[in-house]
Amino acid sequence: MIVRRMKATFGTLSGEELRLDEGLNIIYAPNESGKSTWCAFLRAMLYGIDTAQRAKAGRLPDKTKYAPWSGAPMEGELDIVHGGKQITLRRQTGAKSAPMREFSAVYTGTDVPVPGMTGADAGEQLTGVSADVFARTAFIGQGSVAVTGTPELEKRIAAIVTSGEEESSYSEADAQLRAWQRKRRSASHGAIPALDSEIAAAEDKLRRLEDGVREEQLLQRELEQTNAEIEHLTVQINDARSRQRRSALAAMGEEKARLQRLEHALDNARKDAADKRTALERTAFGVTDPDTAAEQAERDARQAGAWEQAAANPGKPFLWVGALVLAALCAVLGWLSAQPFFYGAGAFGALAVLCFVLSMRANRRAASARARLEQLLAQYGAEDINGIYFQAETHRAAFKACRAAMAAERAAVDALEDAREHQAETHEQLLQELDFEHGDSEAAVYFRQKQALEQVAERLRAQQAQRQGAASAIGDPMSIESELQTLRTRRDALQEQYDAIALACDALQGADAEIQTRFSPQLAQKAAAYMEFFTEGRYDGIALARDFSAMAKRADDVTPRSASYLSAGAADLLYLSVRLAMCELALQSDEPCPIVLDDTLVNFDDARAKRAMELFHEIARHRQVILFTCHQRDYPEDADA
Repeated sequence: MIVRRMKATFGTLSGEELRLDEGLNIIYAPNESGKSTWCAFLRAMLYGIDTAQRAKAGRLPDKTKYAPWSGAPMEGELDIVHGGKQITLRRQTGAKSAPMREFSAVYTGTDVPVPGMTGADAGEQLTGVSADVFARTAFIGQGSVAVTGTPELEKRIAAIVTSGEEESSYSEADAQLRAWQRKRRSASHGAIPALDSEIAAAEDKLRRLEDGVREEQLLQRELEQTNAEIEHLTVQINDARSRQRRSALAAMGEEKARLQRLEHALDNARKDAADKRTALERTAFGVTDPDTAAEQAERDARQAGAWEQAAANPGKPFLWVGALVLAALCAVLGWLSAQPFFYGAGAFGALAVLCFVLSMRANRRAASARARLEQLLAQYGAEDINGIYFQAETHRAAFKACRAAMAAERAAVDALEDAREHQAETHEQLLQELDFEHGDSEAAVYFRQKQALEQVAERLRAQQAQRQGAASAIGDPMSIESELQTLRTRRDALQEQYDAIALACDALQGADAEIQTRFSPQLAQKAAAYMEFFTEGRYDGIALARDFSAMAKRADDVTPRSASYLSAGAADLLYLSVRLAMCELALQSDEPCPIVLDDTLVNFDDARAKRAMELFHEIARHRQVILFTCHQRDYPEDADA
C-alpha cells in the first residue's frame, strides 16, 4: 500500500492537504506545526476513531484531542494505491458523538465503491494487520518508540512462526486459562473458595443448630426451675398477704374503738361544759371574771350599806309636832295673856313647818334608799348585804367550775384530734404495709422476688423463642446435611477441573516457549543487525524478553545491558531497531504497508541520524517510508516538500 494524498479537517488542520510519493518521504516542519496531527489523521483514516476511549491519567481521547479547532465537523480524504488500483477513502462526521463514523471507499475518480471494504476493516485490509499491530510496528509515534506486547501482536507472531493463522494468542489463551483458574480459585471470586465458604457456612449452620439444641435444653431446665420458684413464692405471698390483712384489720378496729371512746368522752365534756356555762350565766355576774365580780360585789355591798343606813334614818316627826304644840301653846297663851306670845306662836309655827318639810324630805330619801337597796338585793337574789358577798363567792365557784369544764372539753377535743391523727398515721402505715408491691412488708419483699424471677422467666422464654427462630432461620438439619454433601461433591469436581487447567497452563507455557525460541532469535538477530548498523559496530547484540523489553550488548561487553542503563539516544536506537525488525518480520511483504515515523530521530546525534537516514533509504526501496521531522539536518536540500 502506498499513500498518495491526505486532506484533513482534523485538529489544527483545516482542509489542509499533504501529497506523498513512493519510497522515502521526508516532511520537515517546526514543532507545533501539525506533524503528529498528520500521523494521527493517517491512522484515523485507516482504522477510524475509537469513540469508546475515555480521558485518563491526563490523556485525552482522540475524539476530543483532535476535534477541529475551526469548529467544523471532523472529516478527511485519503488517496492510496493498493493492489495496483487507486482508491480514495473518505470519512465524515454525521453525529457529533461518532466522529468520522460515515465511511466510503471508492476507486479514485469514480463513484464505484470498493467491494467488501468497510470502515471497520479498511485498515486491516490495506495494511494486512490490525490497528493494534500497526501501532506497535509500522506506526512509530513521537515518544513511543518502545515496543509493548499485546495479544494481537502475539497472534501475528504465532501466524508467522506456525501455520499462518492469526486466531490464537498465547496471552489470550493463557489469560483465558488463568481466568478459568481464578474463576475456580480466586481469593475473592473463585468458585472453589466460594464453595469452601458455602461448605464452611453449612458446617457452621449444623454446628449452630447443635449448639442451639444444647442451649435450648439448658434454657428449658432453667425455666422449669424458675417457674417452680415462682409458684413457691406465690404461696408465700398469699400467706403473707392474709396475715398482713388480718393484722391491719385488728389495728384498724382498735383505732376505731379508741376513737369512739374519745368521741363519747368529748360529748360528755361538751355537755358538762355547757351545763357549767349555763350555771355561770345564771349567776348574778354572768360570765364576768371572778375578780371583777368580787370588786363589783364589794362596791355594791358598800352602796347597799349606805342605802341601808339612809333607809334607817327617816324624818323626825316629833320635831315638827313639838314645834307645832309649842306654837299652839304660844297662841293660846297669847290669846289668854299677852300679845308677845303670838309672836312665839308664829315662830314655833314656822319652825314646825320647817321641821315638817325637813322630815318629809328625810322620809323620801329613806324611802328611795330602801327602794334601791331592795332592788339591788333583788338583783343579787339576796336578803341582806351578806347575800351579795355570798353571790360573789357563788359566782367564783361557778366560774371555776365552768373553766374546769371548758378545759376538760378542750382536752377531750385535743385527745380526739390526736386520736384522729394517730388513726390517719396508723391507716397510712397500714396502707403501706398492705402495699404488696412497693412496701417493705414481707408480702412486698416476696412480690419483688417473684417479679425478678418472672423477668428471668420472660427472658428465658424470649431466649428460647430467639433460639427457635434462629434454628428455623438456619433451616432443617436434614436439608442442610444434604446440601453439604452436594457442595462437597461440587467442590471435588471443581478441584479436578482446576488441576486439569493447571496442567493445561503448563503445557501452553511450554508451547509458547517453543514459539518464542523460534521467533525471538530471528527478531533479535534482525534487530541486532540494525543496531550494529546504527552504531557502526559499537553494539552488536540484542536480547529480547517475551514482553519485547530489549537489552543491548556492546561489542566489548560479555552481557547485554537493559535499556534503562542506556542514554536516551541509545535506547531509542535499540527500540527503533526492534521496531524495524518487527516490520520486516511481522508485516506482509507482497503488499507492504508504509512505515510512519513522527520525529523518531529527535534524540539521535548527527552521525546516528545520518546512519538512520541511510537505512530508511534502503528500506524505502521496497516499502514506503513517511518521516516527519523537526530537524533541518534530516531534510536534504534537493528533497521535495
